Amino acid sequence: MKTQRYQLRISGLKEDEGQIKMATLRRVMDALLVTAERTTRLLATGAGSGRGARPQWLDATIDFTITGLKSGSTIFDIEAPQLSETAYAQFVQEDLWSKQPSLDETALDLVAQSINETQTDNPIGDYFDSSVLEAILKFRQAAGVVGVRYEMIPQDTAHGQFELDDVTCTYVKERLNDIPAPRSFIVSGRLDEIKHGNGRFRLLVSQKSALFGRLDASLSVEALRPLWGKQTTVEGMVHFKANGQPRLIEARRISDRLEKDVVFEEMPSIEVQKSHDLFSGQRKQVGGFDPIELAGAWPGDEPIEDLLAQLD
Repeated sequence: MKTQRYQLRISGLKEDEGQIKMATLRRVMDALLVTAERTTRLLATGAGSGRGARPQWLDATIDFTITGLKSGSTIFDIEAPQLSETAYAQFVQEDLWSKQPSLDETALDLVAQSINETQTDNPIGDYFDSSVLEAILKFRQAAGVVGVRYEMIPQDTAHGQFELDDVTCTYVKERLNDIPAPRSFIVSGRLDEIKHGNGRFRLLVSQKSALFGRLDASLSVEALRPLWGKQTTVEGMVHFKANGQPRLIEARRISDRLEKDVVFEEMPSIEVQKSHDLFSGQRKQVGGFDPIELAGAWPGDEPIEDLLAQLD
């Protein structure tokens, strides 16, 4: 199997260099796995979280191997499989979702892209949604102390590098607050592409604008078949990126377009309210520390997506 090698370096722990508490190690690796899972799922399906068991291809994609533990901070050698080996069918086609990773990349490369994108000025939000940002914040909770720094350093490629510390996590938390909440919309356009296996589709709203979508649990994929290539009206919840652009519509009703539906032939839009001007000038220093930020190991702190998944 084709893999890529990385080093995860952790500094600032209370233990001596080259040592780490088992409970801390478990939380750190959980943060890495959950962030990798949600970022990869986001790029493959349009949403970072999903109900039910993980698909086999996603399990294989985050099947990382620790090949060594070294001193000098605390350094883990990690091998991750390439997407071409684990998720070829999900990423080989480039015609449905707007962002497609390269097949020689790994889930750890996608983690790096999501973390790095949160640090850019006015990010689009292609590589993160709310569930991905919540997963990244697990790193801040994992060590149980302030001032821990994580560095991912690729050994075989030029991509896959990230740095994550308390300041970075403060930025991530602000991005989480900035993402608009999903809203209900009705949109009309031509249904020009369908993925029958998972109920995903593309709606051409105009010659230059396309809205991606998926059916919610109440609709069968057979509802799409007779509408392919036709003018269609979709009603559902629109999920937005960090910049206010629509990521996808989760359809709860889909039907032939009526004459009166012409008023819905426009892309959903929303005004983004930025909570703080974090990215002007120099980075802010982290202020007071709230002990609740260390709640990663406390019961009751799980995201709602995780709780729902356990019920399915």
